[in-house]
Amino acid sequence: MHSLNKVNENIKKIGTQFPNCITERINQLGEVEYAIDFDMLKQELSSVIVAGREERYQFTWPDKKESILLANAPIAKTLLP
Repeated sequence: MHSLNKVNENIKKIGTQFPNCITERINQLGEVEYAIDFDMLKQELSSVIVAGREERYQFTWPDKKESILLANAPIAKTLLP
């Protein structure tokens, strides 16, 4: 008798709210599984630029963190036809 593994369920819940915070990794059995990119999640939940790990393979560009910050900022403009 084992309790349910809530980790995968929690990762799916976070993934529905913050899809760009989900990443893939190789587990101990050599299988691909989903995981949470906590540095990206911190940035998504912050109103200032958060410094995190910088050395990893990813698609990046200058001011990427600032663009994430601006994308989450409230706007006061209306798009008119």
